Amino acid sequence: MGRHRDWRKIAKRERRRKIRKHNAKNREPLEQQEIEQIEEDNRRENEKWLQAELITITRIKKLEAERQRNLQKQLVAEAKMREEWEEEKLRREKESQRLKQIEEENLARQAKFLNSLEEFLNGNLSEPPEELSTYRETKPNMELCPFFVKTSCCRFGDQCSRNHQYPAISNNANFNEYDTDVMLEYEESETSRHYKDFFYDVLPEFQKHGKITQFKVCNNYEKHLRGNTYVEYLDIRSAVRAYRALHSRWYGGRQITLQFCQITSWKNAICGLQSRKRCPKGRSCNFLHVFANPENLFMYYDIPERKPLTSKTSWRWSESPERTSPKRKRSKSKDREKERSHHRHKRKHSKRR
Repeated sequence: MGRHRDWRKIAKRERRRKIRKHNAKNREPLEQQEIEQIEEDNRRENEKWLQAELITITRIKKLEAERQRNLQKQLVAEAKMREEWEEEKLRREKESQRLKQIEEENLARQAKFLNSLEEFLNGNLSEPPEELSTYRETKPNMELCPFFVKTSCCRFGDQCSRNHQYPAISNNANFNEYDTDVMLEYEESETSRHYKDFFYDVLPEFQKHGKITQFKVCNNYEKHLRGNTYVEYLDIRSAVRAYRALHSRWYGGRQITLQFCQITSWKNAICGLQSRKRCPKGRSCNFLHVFANPENLFMYYDIPERKPLTSKTSWRWSESPERTSPKRKRSKSKDREKERSHHRHKRKHSKRR
């Protein structure tokens, strides 16, 4: 029994050894394949890493080159800015000197102008200074605005598509002071009373500076005409004197703003249908609707001079048909019949031909 047991142990051990040997022989090719696969994977990973490293190095080089270029550009820009700043500084110094010279010239010219203006106002000069013989134009190359030419006002102001000419000096002065809003609160009789008070209050102030030939105040509802007061002097010297004395003064809590205007014909400026109360636009008309001055002052300049009637146009010397004698009537009728018969004879003769 003891020997058999030992023999079985030896047999089992040999069998296990053979199995291990057989398994070892079968396992060697698999391990070799795994090793080769691992090496292939390592090689691929190494190539990927090298490629990624090459891309990274290339990108870093590009970034470095771009940084160098930007740095170079920045240096060039700073140098250019420094140069431009130096040029701007030099230009400002020159401009400052030029403006200072212009200011000195303007001050000298202004002093000369004021001296000439004083001499003109005092009567030592017959003509106004040259600086006042000019026009300010809003659109020099455009056609003149017809409403501004007639009334010196336009509903569009300086935004008008046509040209407005503002004279530097004129014997007409215009200022917007009379408050026509009273027409919205009072009746016509009360408005007339208010205007009468305004007329006798303002007119003496303007008469202090010269003889007035026209005084008109608008009662239009339009904003550009509402409350406009037109004062026309006999000469330019009086208008300039009034402008210098009254411009920017205060009246009734408002500051007066005077400007020169050029109205060549009051007949064309004032609405012709206003006096007859037939204007279809009423106070919204763009022509001047003016108040009637107390005591009919300055009314003469509204009426155009009438030409004397000749004998041909005068109705006093025309022959009245009621006063013609019956003999003359008969002679006229006979003459007409003769003319008619003569025309009939001519027509018949032409038809026969």
